[in-house]
Amino acid sequence: MYIILIKKIIQMPEKYLKEYFHFREFRPGQKEIIETILEGRDVAALMPTGGGKSLCYQLPAVVSGKLSIVISPLIALMKDQVEALKARGIPAAFINSSLSYNEIYACLNEARMGKIRILYVAPERFRNKEFCSFFCTLDIFLLAVDEAHCLSQWGHDFRPDYLKIRDYIGMLERRPVIAAFTATATPEVKDDIIARLDLHAPRVFIRGFDRPNLYFLVQYNMKSKDRYAEILRIISSLSGSGIVYALSRKETEVIAGYLCAHGIPTMSYHAGMDGAARDKIQNDFMENKFRVIAATIAFGMGVDKSDIRFVIHSGMPGSLEGYYQEAGRAGRDGEKAYCVLLHSGKDETTHKFFLRKSREAMEAQGKDHWEITRLLSVKYHRLGKITEYAEKIKCRRQMILEYFGDPEAGRHNDNCSGCDVCLGWKRRIKKHTLKIPEPSGHGLISATIKETVRLYEEKFDVQKIAKMRGLSAATITGHLISWYEAGGCLAVNDFVSADEEKQIAWAFEKTGMDKLKPVKELLPKEISYEKIRFMAIKIRREKAGHQEIKRQTYNVEQIRKRYPGAYLKWSGEDDAELMKEASRGTAVHDLARIFQRNTGAIRSRLRKLGIGKKPDSSGK
Repeated sequence: MYIILIKKIIQMPEKYLKEYFHFREFRPGQKEIIETILEGRDVAALMPTGGGKSLCYQLPAVVSGKLSIVISPLIALMKDQVEALKARGIPAAFINSSLSYNEIYACLNEARMGKIRILYVAPERFRNKEFCSFFCTLDIFLLAVDEAHCLSQWGHDFRPDYLKIRDYIGMLERRPVIAAFTATATPEVKDDIIARLDLHAPRVFIRGFDRPNLYFLVQYNMKSKDRYAEILRIISSLSGSGIVYALSRKETEVIAGYLCAHGIPTMSYHAGMDGAARDKIQNDFMENKFRVIAATIAFGMGVDKSDIRFVIHSGMPGSLEGYYQEAGRAGRDGEKAYCVLLHSGKDETTHKFFLRKSREAMEAQGKDHWEITRLLSVKYHRLGKITEYAEKIKCRRQMILEYFGDPEAGRHNDNCSGCDVCLGWKRRIKKHTLKIPEPSGHGLISATIKETVRLYEEKFDVQKIAKMRGLSAATITGHLISWYEAGGCLAVNDFVSADEEKQIAWAFEKTGMDKLKPVKELLPKEISYEKIRFMAIKIRREKAGHQEIKRQTYNVEQIRKRYPGAYLKWSGEDDAELMKEASRGTAVHDLARIFQRNTGAIRSRLRKLGIGKKPDSSGK
């Protein structure tokens, strides 16, 4: 049987992708994982956020025609994925704490009768013996464990309920194929996952943790009182929506209030809010009703918003796994996005304080001394690694990839071209250095936008394209606006009615076209920012004689291709940071890379500041 299935998936992969998921081709690694599952072999897959892991357990269920169970702690994601699967004609359901007793057992009965292909289950369900007994009557082809790092006490998000999965598997009459998926696992965590699930000779896939479209920046030794102004400055220099992570509930509210007071629509989100309030805030953010969400780590798990353009951490998290998972929520659409860590030396002290408190709590509970020591040693190790990431002058991307044991880590030894160290952003964001020029003209526009345009030209509407591509309608509209702005052809009346055109034109006459907010305030709520942008571009194109509208570029990037900082005036902040780095013994060629000036300029400035710097061992 499995041989037949393998032939089906190998011979006609595009058929299954297009028929059920509306994709034209597999992403790297997906096809090999799916083939292995259909062979009946266990899998451990480490794939980056946005790497398409859900398809790896959804497609085998469709091809096999048998029941697949997906164990996931992400209630929000369950609901979204089940709705998406049903929209594609794939019978799916979920079981979690949001369902009543009767609803749960009605769902299990449907699964037993073969009416469900994919069933999502929350891990806490396995605490219930009655549930497990009923569950064991199901004929399961595949058991997929999502967020599998939750199995490991070495991981950053250990959940004891996950340990019951192995016991449940042992109760089944016929052992299904077991597949474990995670986006954040060190080599130690990977081995722990395999052992705790008792995977049988699994095939291990490490897709690679690199996200080339993400740019990483750290601003070190920033005073807490200066963070809010810096967050505001960063967000003001960027476009699109984003997340600001804070270390406490109170701080999320302070940040949200500060940004709102400065004209940036922001809501706070944390576990102290009731469920209904959190759900509304999350849904409004997904629908772009406000631009920024200030949140604790309670936000983000299972949130599938692909067009987040920046993730800012106002303080250092407790682990590199947690940081990369949170930062990785940016840029899932493949477009450029920024991950910024604002770090104070006090962050590490704060984390150590809470670790000491956790020791006291565990001792009060009577836990074994050596077990406490072992658990805390893991947490202290993780804290040390994230501190090293924040403070060391070394390619950020390389440090992340090395930590996760990515075989491609060595590829970035020289320059990843995507972090503050390698690009010389001097540990802070400036408008003229952060925005890297986009190619002008639609001939060079990104592949993801081209795919949206192709579907638009095939007469699909925005909602249909969004569903086919698994993106939000707002993202699809943004693609089409970018295409139109770059000189592409589309019918604006597909998006803006004749009456709306007149109203927007009238508002432009009153306020001008430089800023859209005053225009929006004069118009009815039904006229969105997207419609205003379409009209602004249309008017500019008409004034330019229908010529292509080239995107803005930055002279500093054109002129200073090799040394972007050349001939820029040294500020007091520059001098202070240069002196600090020099006092640490940082080599001249490293200073040149940090400040993006040649070594001669660095030495000249050091002399002016009264600091003698000896030549590097390389003679530079």
